[in-house]
Amino acid sequence: MVYLAWLVVLLTPYWLGPIVVWLIQKVGARPVFEPFTAGRHSVPEDVSAAFRQTCDALATEGFQLVADLFQTGQMKHVSTRVALLENPGTAELALAVAMFTAARPARLVASYAELPTKFRDGRTISVHNSPLPGSFTPPPSRIVVRLPIVRDPARLCRIKRAYLELHCRGGERVPFEHQTDPARFLGAAMMRELTEQVEAGAWRRDDRAGVYRPTFTSAWVMTWQALPPFSVLRRRRIRRRASAILQELNMAGPDPRPIAQPRTRVSLRWVAAVAILAFLLTQLGSRVLRTSRTPASDIVVPAAFPDAVGALERLAGAKATPLVGIDSVGDSLVTEGFAVSVPPARAERLVAAAQPRFLEKGFYLFRSEQHFGIAGHPDRVALFPRSDRYEILRLMGTNGWNYGIGPDSIVAWLRALERDHAFVLTGMGFDWVEGRFHSAIGDADALARRFYAFCPDVVDQGTETVDALARDLGESQRLYCWWD
Repeated sequence: MVYLAWLVVLLTPYWLGPIVVWLIQKVGARPVFEPFTAGRHSVPEDVSAAFRQTCDALATEGFQLVADLFQTGQMKHVSTRVALLENPGTAELALAVAMFTAARPARLVASYAELPTKFRDGRTISVHNSPLPGSFTPPPSRIVVRLPIVRDPARLCRIKRAYLELHCRGGERVPFEHQTDPARFLGAAMMRELTEQVEAGAWRRDDRAGVYRPTFTSAWVMTWQALPPFSVLRRRRIRRRASAILQELNMAGPDPRPIAQPRTRVSLRWVAAVAILAFLLTQLGSRVLRTSRTPASDIVVPAAFPDAVGALERLAGAKATPLVGIDSVGDSLVTEGFAVSVPPARAERLVAAAQPRFLEKGFYLFRSEQHFGIAGHPDRVALFPRSDRYEILRLMGTNGWNYGIGPDSIVAWLRALERDHAFVLTGMGFDWVEGRFHSAIGDADALARRFYAFCPDVVDQGTETVDALARDLGESQRLYCWWD
């Protein structure tokens, strides 16, 4: 009974979240944009910087500013700054968009470029690099090409032209009618998208309140898409599709001048509240679910790999399934390894205690997924039949493609780091890697700068300053990188 209550609490976002979204989510029925005025409209500095860099990058491809507009109140707490740009020589249109919210528990941010094209037959194609997957499903007449791994707007323009040349050769393009009133043009475009969602049955119009609201079914879909593991799977699918498009166009590779995504900030009070709740639930769960499993330090590892997998299953109290990695084009790849589900509170301790025993037999034990206890989702601990950690890292497809960093680059960087600071890797996933240094770090400041140059997110979305990272490295002796 206690376990059932604990499970209900942990799954609260999955059953209560859709109901809340259905009741309170709304979008204004009359989108209005007004000219941006610096003294009147407040935009966070990091958001403004990304916005200016996007406009400057588009200018290198021949785009000129037509209008700088601002919108607030369309969605609660959300503000949007939009620059409408046009290339006089090619009649191409471009949008530089910066969306942000100061609502608790987090300040959410999306800064991106969007490149729409309209055809005589009524089709439109929009190429953008928004980091947000989006909740609207476009109709068949509107094709949306999502390329979040391309953070250079100038390169995005060249990719769009190559895409149209390959897929729309011969199609007659027509100009957008934006010159006379850009604000009205953008408002009308938003109205068309909302009307499309009503026609598709995903949203409904509330004429009394003058807003659009999601249908009950759409509220469930929207909420679950934003929660793990569905959000992670969806994001990976979009990135794999983007990688496939770039391969098809022979334009894969790093961005020449990537623009960093402004950082999402989470309220410290909300983090503290969640941490306290997680601690209490963990203590409750440990009392209810405590078993007599063999301690990791006492495990005897057999010499044969299948038997070693069985030992891991007994250690974790869970059935092992094949370890799935990512190949060079972003598709799933079944490896020779196996993985088991482990509660997040035990995963790190299990790897730390048992990894040396498995390495003695030539097998590599590591964490392959981590979810930080979100909604009770377990971590995954994997066992590989060989001890080459860099082989495993390549099989897991570990990358930072939004910074132009692939698995080979990460391997090369880690090999260079290993010459100066010996370490063991304890975790390898799609866009993260973790480990422990074998000895005390001599110059933590220099090492922190080295980490920041290779993995900016560890500071920009983590410690916030390089000095704080240096202190963390010196105290924890922990290696950690992720590329969001």
